[in-house]
Amino acid sequence: MLKKIGFSTMLILASNALADIKVTTSIYPLYSIAKEIGGDKIKLDNLIPFGVEAHGFDPSPADMAKLSKSDLFITSGDNMEPWKDKIVKSLHIENKVFDMSEHVKLREISEDAQHEEDKHDHHGDEHNHSNIDPHYWVSLNNYILMTQAITNLFIEKDSANKDFYTQNANNYLEKINTLKAKYDLSMATCTNKKILVNHDAFGYFADDYGVKQYSVSGMSPEDKPSAKQISELINLVKNEKINTVFFEEFASPKVAKTIAKEANVKTDALRPAENITKDENKKGYGYLQIMEDNLEKLKSAMGCK
Repeated sequence: MLKKIGFSTMLILASNALADIKVTTSIYPLYSIAKEIGGDKIKLDNLIPFGVEAHGFDPSPADMAKLSKSDLFITSGDNMEPWKDKIVKSLHIENKVFDMSEHVKLREISEDAQHEEDKHDHHGDEHNHSNIDPHYWVSLNNYILMTQAITNLFIEKDSANKDFYTQNANNYLEKINTLKAKYDLSMATCTNKKILVNHDAFGYFADDYGVKQYSVSGMSPEDKPSAKQISELINLVKNEKINTVFFEEFASPKVAKTIAKEANVKTDALRPAENITKDENKKGYGYLQIMEDNLEKLKSAMGCK
């Protein structure tokens, strides 16, 4: 009798293991949502390794092998991942791709910003010369839409666990909305809504709250400004009474610190949540914690309550 029960239990466990959805995400913000909603009902991988700067990433043969075994490939869109279409076609996984950029509200890059991007674009077709800003997850409004889209996707793929995904989504959305309320409250009190960031990754946030975003480089943190541009940014900081020059943890802070030193202001790290470190992931530090930390730094930089 015990043997039969043990064998039945093994069959059930094996069946459950086989039922897990194999999900690969292309970038950390997508991974963060899939992890929260999918829980132990999915097997989750992210293409871009923890601690790696997301721009300029190029998948390896091992990444392609991982993709070929996935049931779902959730991508952020062509503007961030110009390599996607070629790999998808070569692996014949078109029917497994879920493009998140089709489920959020996108913003166009202004003509001035696009001109600046073209002037120091050293990465060829990195963003396909599109006028769409790929950093849509920095808007909490879009992050809510992303969470809803991934929840619906998992339910469609695995309807037997609909209640599980729905409950996880409700719990996560409650946390997101609580953070959004903090942003809404604080951003309404700012005295100087201007920020200088490392690269143009905060446009969606800026649009949400009427903030003017200036950047050291263009759409990619790897772009290097000229000496003339650095001089102009130093004057900008002084003239616009900007008290903080922001850099990013996965990009060099050298230029930001040079500008801050010359303008006699402070520097700080502001994260576009494009990635986290392996250690942060182990500790459970993720997107919401990054955005919470960002809020405190933005309040200080813009004189908000």
